[in-house]
Amino acid sequence: MGRKKLWRLAELDDFDNLIQFTDQPEQEDFRLRGSWAKDHFMNDNPITLELACGKGDYTVALAEKHPDRNFIGIDMKGPRLWSGCFAAQERGLTNVAFLRIEILNLAHYFAEGEISEIWITFPDPFLKNGSSNKRLTATRYLDAYKQITKAEAAIHLKTDSAPLFEFSLRSLRDNRCTVEEKIDDIHDDEERHEDLYIKTNYEKKHLADNRIIKYVRFSLAE
Repeated sequence: MGRKKLWRLAELDDFDNLIQFTDQPEQEDFRLRGSWAKDHFMNDNPITLELACGKGDYTVALAEKHPDRNFIGIDMKGPRLWSGCFAAQERGLTNVAFLRIEILNLAHYFAEGEISEIWITFPDPFLKNGSSNKRLTATRYLDAYKQITKAEAAIHLKTDSAPLFEFSLRSLRDNRCTVEEKIDDIHDDEERHEDLYIKTNYEKKHLADNRIIKYVRFSLAE
């Protein structure tokens, strides 16, 4: 690991807007489970998660656009999370937090019905043979989301990977999810939702390479 990454890892403990994982979450009584809004954000606003948030670009941008909501970016890569923590702190955003955990452990950190919305933006498509179970729209991940979301929660996926997009649509169908909106090229749709105008650094690079960005919004209920 490079010196810069080591330095950022060492600084993570200094951020008030970051909570780091434990090795055995199932053996702990996580104090914020079921009370994130009240005890961490000090309000009763709805909570949105961004999964595999990377540097937290989207999380921070959403928080700036929606001060009446709370946002939590989740990733395991500490040096990446440093960027989001720093950006939120520099901008004085109090409706942003970051959580360094494994996504499959969500239920140890959030209570049933605690989450109102989830964003998944440009996740690893895991294109190698035998790795589809690692995709964030695979059945085991959808089951994890069901444990913490409200019945009407919206889940958003943005990706430039056609194989991941097609896999996701099949997975949603097989798991009896409801597709509420599907856009095959969001930058060719002038009536797209305002939050889809947010561009991460990855998306800007993809667009520079003339890649097509696809989007689907769905709920876990039939």
